[in-house]
Amino acid sequence: MLSMPMNAVNNFVRVTDGQLTRNGKPYRFIGMNYWYGSLLGMKTGDRARLGRELDFLQKQGITNLRAMVGVEGISKNDSHLKFPLQPKQGEYDDAVLDGLDYFLAEAAKRHITVVLFLSNNWEWSGGFAQYLEWNGKGAYPYPSEAGWGTFINFVGKFYSCDECKEAFNRHCKYIISRTNRYTNKPYTEDPTIMAWEIANEPRPDGAQNKTIYKQWIGEVSHYIKSLDKNHLLTAGTEGEKGTEEDIELWKDIHSFPDVDYTTIHIWAKNWSWMDFSDFDRTFAITREKMKKYVLDHALIADQLNKPMVIEEIGFPRDGHLFDPATSTTHRDQYFADLFGLFNNKLKSLQGINIWAFGGEGRASDTNYKWKKGDQFVGDPPQEEQGLNNVFDTDKTTLELIFKCNHKLAKPVR
Repeated sequence: MLSMPMNAVNNFVRVTDGQLTRNGKPYRFIGMNYWYGSLLGMKTGDRARLGRELDFLQKQGITNLRAMVGVEGISKNDSHLKFPLQPKQGEYDDAVLDGLDYFLAEAAKRHITVVLFLSNNWEWSGGFAQYLEWNGKGAYPYPSEAGWGTFINFVGKFYSCDECKEAFNRHCKYIISRTNRYTNKPYTEDPTIMAWEIANEPRPDGAQNKTIYKQWIGEVSHYIKSLDKNHLLTAGTEGEKGTEEDIELWKDIHSFPDVDYTTIHIWAKNWSWMDFSDFDRTFAITREKMKKYVLDHALIADQLNKPMVIEEIGFPRDGHLFDPATSTTHRDQYFADLFGLFNNKLKSLQGINIWAFGGEGRASDTNYKWKKGDQFVGDPPQEEQGLNNVFDTDKTTLELIFKCNHKLAKPVR
């Protein structure tokens, strides 16, 4: 195999002494979740919008995005995204692969790196439950139909399903071994990809699964690294809240040598930190809980000498409303508190990805429910369209992001 030029090698995001670097310089960022990037990149998507939004993000100083590789399976359930990358197990839609290639090629033009998650714990893109259905372990129990408890118990079976794990490995190999048709660059040699992420929010989904979950993270991280030694790898976990309230388990899965950096997600509303009927009191509590959650995990990341990225954090608009015209005063305060933690000289804290960028997208009606043919916004289809996302008109939020990115771009002293 031909060796890559030295400048190409250096252009990959690396871990140096527990911190992210690129081209030998510190690489810290406020980025965005942009999970639908590859869907806009399809020829039948909206490539003009993709170009405008990537230009817009670049102007905000954003150098990192987090996106999905693609959707697994076909479903009539409203919460399951359409446009599947893998309509059937092991069968791939070339039009969606083309969209992924195009998205990565366009990100590269703007010097933006992308973290790609390879699957999902949740129903909105198929995910682990789809592998279970494909391999005869039962019908897909969508939470909207079967309830959350039934869904979570079902997903937890993934870790003991050998056929599912083997199919997932084949999926990883298929994607990672791909060559981008727009750049003619193998994915393994493309520094636009910052990291492969095993999945979005992989959880044990039951205390009884903690051991096999941990074992699988170790095995699959080693397998992915055997396919691609150029790129970083992370698990995609939420932290203590995603490991059965077991922060030691979170530490253990990030202790594997093939897991290059740690991740946490923070969801104040989903974790019931917020009570909108008692907003003023619980907002103050939420801000303190958020800071403690970051610090608790950052201390462990420091012990591991690995970077930490807060790769999902979202907060509703004022009044818990969804219209882009609604103010974002409280969200901006929440984000400002979070961005201020960069100044606490936490060695491990290297990046934050806001959930999520809605850009030009808008809900098609005042029901705020996504349906096929609607524009994509940052909220997945099971949620109100406008719940957590940052629109291109959210000037105060975007100004905060720009200012923080400007500071982070300065040399570290």
